[in-house]
Amino acid sequence: MPDSISDEKQAVTIPHFDAPPLKQSRPPRCPPFVDITSSDQLLPYLEHVARRPYNHGLNACWDLKEGERVMLRVDNWHSELTIEACKKILEKYKVKYEIKYIDRGPVPQWVGADEVDYYLFRTKELAEWMDMWEEEEKKQKYDKILMGYGGPVLAERFIKIQRMPFITPEILASPAHAMPIEVVNAMDRWTWDRIRSAKRARITDPEGTDISFTNHAEYWDANREFYNPELTAATWTGNEHFGKTYLPGHITGRPWMFHPFKEDGCGVIAGTTNHIAPCDWTQLIVENSKITQINEGGEFGRKLREVMEKTKDVQYPTFPDKGLMYWWEASIGTNPHVHRPRKDFPSGFVNCLYERVRSGVIHMGFGTIISSMAEREAARAGNLVGHWHLHLYFPTYMTEREGDNEPIIENGRLLALDDPEIRKLCANYGDPEMWLDESWNPAVPGINMAGDYWDHYAKDPLHWVKTELEVCRNYHPLFMKMVEADGKYCHGAGADWWKGGCCEHSGVSAPVLPGNCCGHNHG
Repeated sequence: MPDSISDEKQAVTIPHFDAPPLKQSRPPRCPPFVDITSSDQLLPYLEHVARRPYNHGLNACWDLKEGERVMLRVDNWHSELTIEACKKILEKYKVKYEIKYIDRGPVPQWVGADEVDYYLFRTKELAEWMDMWEEEEKKQKYDKILMGYGGPVLAERFIKIQRMPFITPEILASPAHAMPIEVVNAMDRWTWDRIRSAKRARITDPEGTDISFTNHAEYWDANREFYNPELTAATWTGNEHFGKTYLPGHITGRPWMFHPFKEDGCGVIAGTTNHIAPCDWTQLIVENSKITQINEGGEFGRKLREVMEKTKDVQYPTFPDKGLMYWWEASIGTNPHVHRPRKDFPSGFVNCLYERVRSGVIHMGFGTIISSMAEREAARAGNLVGHWHLHLYFPTYMTEREGDNEPIIENGRLLALDDPEIRKLCANYGDPEMWLDESWNPAVPGINMAGDYWDHYAKDPLHWVKTELEVCRNYHPLFMKMVEADGKYCHGAGADWWKGGCCEHSGVSAPVLPGNCCGHNHG
């Protein structure tokens, strides 16, 4: 670790530990990589997706019905195998489907600094999507549109919009997409109920985050069931049903709106990953929810400081004061079997966006509130709009409430996974010990494995991550030994855990979980 960083930033303290603090409690974990060679191997996962009751969240829930009209929107960054598998499942369910192909151009190879420019563009693209959905709503040519992998959608409309996150076979061929949706929904609700009833919250993480905020009554309606209707109407005009509550699979750990007089989020946000790729260690100083200083971050940090300077005198709609860099997001993932894709990482949509929905991961967002009417108003006024992220993989989310404190997440483990009622519900679908445990913990030197956090990781995390993913994919048993990983999901462990998701128990005849991930060695 360097003795000093720069003359103007001598107060910046990068985390350092004499021993990895989470090596015993949260060791690295990753399932074996399996090569998919046929679209038929992907159909069992899509069977679950096809049958799940619809909701507008980030867990794919297509709820396909015979005869309904469906648009599947894909582009040249999607694998042809996954597109072919989607065609087969749409045909099996006898929907009237149309596939719309978009040419995005060459697949880019990302670095973390690319997030700044990408989300300046992405915000414009999402606004165009919202406009397109409004037009399709008027035409009523489709009953469902399957597209995209994140962000808001139009809720409570004639056309139901659902996600198409299956960029590659590796992303689709995962227990995450056979996870009993009743259980995932229960974990969403468990998390949301504790967040909305908290008086204050504090979020910490070993990579340097320590931030607190008051969960003011004024953020909420009289029963603290939904967000304040006036704030919702100002921020999410025309899409209030979406904005008044949480997004399934993406639980808002702080309100995704600003109160004009009561923003008091104060502390530090720090991390080494954004939605696009790992980035050099970045630290944000936050005062009353406004980012007042951006430290380090390499090229990512430099670009963010440039945007902050350009927008410092702009008053954005619904923001408490001038400037773009306000913290508004601390969203929580709830699916324990999501993991970082290894093949071709980070390129195209094979990036860090998908992994943010793994249970217990928090992504912190700052800038304009994505696809809100407030953001669209700012864009129409000609102002820079966009938002950016830092991911927390081992956070602790502590709530303060009347008479006691309760953690919601502890060192990256969403405690809904340990709730007795949720485990009882999960037992209807197989072994809760396997369903309700994470498939993946990232391997971070100095945090949950041997090594120095700065020298071996934080000063160039992209180099480490690309290296470890390649070793994990190609030499998996060796990788597990090298990082002293927990091999719970490897080599035939837990042969009965897949009940409810495996072909023997779901009425699906095609092979599922190639390899031995469910203990049945489907080949």
